[in-house]
Parts: sequence; C-alpha cells; structure tokens
Amino acid sequence: MVGKKRKIYDVIVCGGGMTGAAMALCLANLKLNVALLETALPQPFSKKQRFDLRVSALSAQTVLLLKTLDVWEDILKTRCHPYRRLRVWENPKLGDVIFNADNIDEPQIGFIAENRIVQLALWKKIKTKKRVTTYCSTTWRQFKYCGDKVLVDLQNGEQIAGDLLIGADGAQSGVRREFQIPSSFYKYGQSCLVASVRAKEAEKDMTWQRFSKTGPQAFLPLSKDYASIVWYHQTEQINKLVQLDERDLALKIMDSFPNELGVVEVIQKGCFPLHKSHASNYIKPRLALIGDSAHTINPLAGQGANLGFQDVICLNNVINTALINGEDWSSTSVLKRYEIKRKIFNSIMMNAIDIIYHGFSNDVVPIRFIRNKIMSFANVPMINNLIMRYATGLGMELPVNFER
Repeated sequence: MVGKKRKIYDVIVCGGGMTGAAMALCLANLKLNVALLETALPQPFSKKQRFDLRVSALSAQTVLLLKTLDVWEDILKTRCHPYRRLRVWENPKLGDVIFNADNIDEPQIGFIAENRIVQLALWKKIKTKKRVTTYCSTTWRQFKYCGDKVLVDLQNGEQIAGDLLIGADGAQSGVRREFQIPSSFYKYGQSCLVASVRAKEAEKDMTWQRFSKTGPQAFLPLSKDYASIVWYHQTEQINKLVQLDERDLALKIMDSFPNELGVVEVIQKGCFPLHKSHASNYIKPRLALIGDSAHTINPLAGQGANLGFQDVICLNNVINTALINGEDWSSTSVLKRYEIKRKIFNSIMMNAIDIIYHGFSNDVVPIRFIRNKIMSFANVPMINNLIMRYATGLGMELPVNFER
C-alpha cells in the first residue's frame, strides 16, 4: 500500500498468553526477529493479591521448557506450589491409585501455578529480548498474503509482515477464523465450578481427584494454606452453586467433597461450561496454530496448558532443525512436520480423556466394576511408573538448546 510504512519480521505471534509468550521467546533464542501482539496484558503481581481462579498443573516437561527460557526461578520466587503425590479414586474399597514422585526418583511430580504468574514471568523476560518487538496498544485488523510474506494490518494503521504467522490467540481464535480453518466443537452438557479456598487441614504435597456420581471433584494445592477446588456437575446445578455466597458454598463443598478436604473457606469462585474443540488443520501456507487456537481439551486431567507448551517445544524444534539444515524454515513442508506430530498426539490425548470422562460418568454396575478393576492395575509398580513418566513428560520431546 502506497504511503504505508511496513515493518518486517521473521515471525509474527498473535496472542501473548502463556503459550504465545513462550513461543516468542523460543524463536527469539533461535535468533529470529519476532513481533508479538497482545492487548490484554496480565495484572502486575502483589503478595497481597488473592490466588487467581485460572491455575494449571505444570508437568516436568513444561518446567524444563520454562527453565530453558530462564523464567522458572522467577515463577518460583513469585508464587507456585509443588506436589509429590497424585491420588485418583472413585470408591477406596474398589480402587484407589496413588502416584508418588519417589517411585520415579523425582523431587516432585509437578507444580500448581497460576496462569497469570507464568505469563508475567515470560513477559518479564521478553522485555529483555531485543529480537522481540511487542505490540500492546493495538491489535490486528486484517491478514493477507504478499508473495512469500504474511501481511498484518493493525488497528493503529501500521502494517507488519513476516515469513511466518503463529496463531496463539486462544479458543476463540480470530486467526483461525480469518484463515477459514474449520474446528470441531463438542459440548459435554456439564459445567465446572472453580473456587480458591483456604484449606488448612488438607495435605499440601498431594493433588487428588475423586470421581463421584455427578462428575469429578478435584483438589489442587496452591500453598500451605490455600488450594483450588474443581467441581464438575450438571450446568443447572453449577449455576445454582456459583450464585451462593461464600459461606453457603463452603458448606455445600464440605458436604459433597470427600473428608480428605477438611474444613474450607471460599475466597472466590467462578464457573465455565465444559467443551472440547479441535482444528481440522494446524497449518496453512506461512501459518501455524498452537495451544488453544488449535485445540481445547476437557480439563479433567489438567493437561490443557501442558499440551500447549508441547506445541511450542515441537514447533521450535522443527524450525530449529530446518534452520540447521538450511531449509526454508517457514515453508509448508517444514510446518507439516509440526502438524503431523502434534495433531496425532493431541488427538490421542483428547480421546483418552474422553474415555475416562465418559467411563466414569455413569452408574451402570458392570461398567463401574470394570473401570475400578482397570484402575486397580495402575497400582502395579511398572504400570504406575510408566503412567507417571508419561504424565510428567519425562522421556517425551524436550526443548532443544535454543542458542544456535
């Protein structure tokens, strides 16, 4: 366009949440020049702030990525909590599975962290990177191709261009919509209540999940005194629960949750409907989708954030290999390697979570017997250890040495 000044970058990342910010840092460490677009910056941290409702269980693989990006120590100093044990059960008399970090010679299975804290640490590091230019006071207006570039018209009138555009703008991805990539969508017919609670009596080195007749109930420790609880139920019931004041909701929680929870005080609460989605394609020419832009998963096993970070690791490694080999790293043939790896793995994970969810969402006696029998096999040491290594990401694809 005549008269319009155009800035050229190697990569444009749309979306600066946890996944997009991590992607921008990775690519900057590969000596690529990155433009990062994000309008909703995280609120600054204060120790006096309440714990956020949006938290994630970060796997060992995710922690390694954050360490490689040199942000993990900042997260530890700010606020997060390790857990050494994971317990899963429906009826302790029929089947009760405990995973222990000691069995795989690890100090912990993972960490519970507020999403905003992780995002803040990533943005703090981004501000030190000369190869990342941030656009925080504007957003995109239009995308279009121009030769081997993707052009992005911004709302402030600027135009930027890149060899590769990465969509990391969440489940309602505007990037996915603008490039007309279809996405399947499935509603589970249930909703999820999430509450930050003070729970002094509960064990704080263990996260647990109990399957009840109405749906799973989960406990995630946030500190020595605080935790996040998750309650699946029919949408109508969840809507009623979230309308209760904090005192009455605490009574309902203590009445419905297992005794392991103990006495709780509700600090804040929220709810959201359960659904999953999956993009038909993760790539188009000069375009790649990562994280929730490409897939959203039932939060049952807390794998949503980890799957997004695995996308980051995979795309980074694919691009790094192409750079080393002198290939056109933003070409469709290179991006296809990323799509094949991640789409298959994400599909397997989504289907596995669905099997667990639907398998425990009915009260048919034969199915109840079978599922608890299967669960009991998870206590066999070899199987138990294999499940833990898979869940933590140990032995899976790890981030390459970014500094080429």
